[in-house]
Parts: sequence; C-alpha cells; structure tokens
Amino acid sequence: MRTLTMAGGMLAATGLTLGLMSAPAFATPTTASDATAAAVQGPPPKAGKGSVKCNENNSRINFSWKTGYASTKVYYNNHCLGGFKTKVAFKFWNDGATPWYKCVSFEGMTQGTYKFAHINEIMGVSKDTKKCEKN
Repeated sequence: MRTLTMAGGMLAATGLTLGLMSAPAFATPTTASDATAAAVQGPPPKAGKGSVKCNENNSRINFSWKTGYASTKVYYNNHCLGGFKTKVAFKFWNDGATPWYKCVSFEGMTQGTYKFAHINEIMGVSKDTKKCEKN
C-alpha cells in the first residue's frame, strides 16, 4: 500500500512538472523594455486656453492649445475686423529656465490651427510682442 501511494505521488509530481514546462509562449509577461518605453514617454504636458483683445474694439482672438509628443498645436478663432492682422506673443516654458517668446500674426475674422514644431509647454498668450524680438 505504501509503495502504491509513493508511486502515485511521484507520478503526480512528474505530471505537474511536464505540465508547467509546456506553457504556451504567449503566456510570457511583457518585456522590461516595453514597460520602460511607456514610462519614459509619459503623458504630454497639459493643454490650455487664453484670449487677446483687439486694438479697435472689444473683439477678441480666442486660443486653445494642446502639447503633444512632437509638437504644440494651437487652435484660434479671431473675432477682430477682417483685413487687419493682429500680432500675438506666445510665452513658452523652457524646462525651468527663463521663458522664451514666439510671435505670430493672425488675420482678422479667421479661424484655424497653427503648429509649433517643438514640444515646450505654452504658459500664456499676450499682445506684448517686444519680448519676441530678443529671440
């Protein structure tokens, strides 16, 4: 009886070992490099919005922006009179250093998108274009 019990236990252990060795390949966990790549990329910086008053009346240019992994896209809706361009300064965050400015002109009574080919986060928008000349 004792021999029969030991033989049954050995047979069960052998079956368990063989069963574990034949695990399918797709059951392996993801590699460490996949997890590291997702952690390094991380979420892009936050989005924002702002507006600037026109010179001639109380109309405004409304802006909203979203920073992606490769660029920053600005959506605008210009309610200023047609035929006039309004120059606007975008203030960018520079990794904790002094902020820098980029000026863009927008035609009156238009709407659309403007794309900055870098990933710095926009901190704000204003009509103070004097700081743009230093860049």
